[in-house]
Amino acid sequence: MIRELSEDEIAPAALLAAAAFQEDPGFSHILPADADRRKRLPSLLDAMFRVDAASGGRVRGAFDDCALIGIVATVPVRAPHRGVLDWLKHWRSLSWMAASPSTILRALALSDAVERLRPASADYLHVLAVHPAAQGRGVGAALVREVLKDGSSVYLETFTPKNVAWYEARGFARAAEVASPVRPPFWTFIRRGSALTR
Repeated sequence: MIRELSEDEIAPAALLAAAAFQEDPGFSHILPADADRRKRLPSLLDAMFRVDAASGGRVRGAFDDCALIGIVATVPVRAPHRGVLDWLKHWRSLSWMAASPSTILRALALSDAVERLRPASADYLHVLAVHPAAQGRGVGAALVREVLKDGSSVYLETFTPKNVAWYEARGFARAAEVASPVRPPFWTFIRRGSALTR
């Protein structure tokens, strides 16, 4: 079953996503030390989901019986780009960043690089995560189908090379490969909605 998550379910969703993204190159760039990433990534993802929801986004979960096994966070086409002020509303859970200016700078630079490429004409699939124990069972594909079912165009990016073929197999066209000497490469994708082709 896939459904909208309640506010109380955001924290468990962030823990799930942190387990899925523990080795993600983008998050590893922001939090290079493995111990820091294990400790800090849940609060960062929690804030991400809450910022997305506050800007009109949807945070949905896939459940196996009562267990949350996957999450997808999307931001609609008309939603404004999120800025520093949106993040400051979650300063309590992110207060650890104050002791690490380099983490803040890496996060802001990476977010800016990603946000600059996000098109204004498509919904944004911001986060797709499946708990490691449930991967390979079609949960991610089901969450993608849920996002696509309204017929809108959908944009996303990934920092994980093996995800490139996975998204292409689900009908996404690679838009760009973005390389930089100071951050990990990432790939952007677009899937044109059926609503545009009618």
